[in-house]
Amino acid sequence: MSSKIEVPRPRSIDRSKLSYVRLHTPELREAPKPPEIDRSSVEYSSAQPSVLEKNVHSPVTPGAVHFPPFKVTPSLEKAADKRISQYPDDQRRSAVLPLLHEVQHRHGFISPESIEWVAKKLDIAAIKVVEVVTFYPGFRQKAPGKLHFRVCRTLSCAMGGSYELMARLCELTGIDRGSADAHKDPISVSPCGNYSVEYAECLASCGTAPVCLVNDDFHEGVTPEKAEGLIAQYES
Repeated sequence: MSSKIEVPRPRSIDRSKLSYVRLHTPELREAPKPPEIDRSSVEYSSAQPSVLEKNVHSPVTPGAVHFPPFKVTPSLEKAADKRISQYPDDQRRSAVLPLLHEVQHRHGFISPESIEWVAKKLDIAAIKVVEVVTFYPGFRQKAPGKLHFRVCRTLSCAMGGSYELMARLCELTGIDRGSADAHKDPISVSPCGNYSVEYAECLASCGTAPVCLVNDDFHEGVTPEKAEGLIAQYES
């Protein structure tokens, strides 16, 4: 018995007897032209402000002439790396305060550019640095004057004449505190850029009120009558 299987041949088709279905294709119509727009009446929305623009206020002040613009220098990188090395690798963000102090000491205040640098250096979001800068009043967000006065206004100093001391300092230096904001913009700078003032909370010397800081120097018992002599001490 043969193992071959015979495959039947297909039938031949008489194509002359076939009928074809014609697919209906609608005629292509010209697309309507869009209406012309009067661009003079279009309102354009500006880009949404960034986290830094919303939270960090760094207007240019006359005091900027006394401080170099923020720049990442080899000495700043070296100082930052030393600060960071003092913390475990998984706690690098703990160095945010020391790094901000390094920046302010060198450049006078904390700028948006320096915040971005600190955030990148610590591998954290910029908002985490902003939270620190805006929480601690010791961090300045704009350039102060060459001489920066921080007058304590807590109860003992207020009763001892710190508000009168502030008024006298402004009178002697030509500072207008009319637009000062205790929270967002507490520093007022003289037109010449040589002086600036702000209020400070308790400087921990209630028994010698009123007290103030001039840059980083602490002064006790500074009555309004002593304000002129205090300024002269630094100008001599």
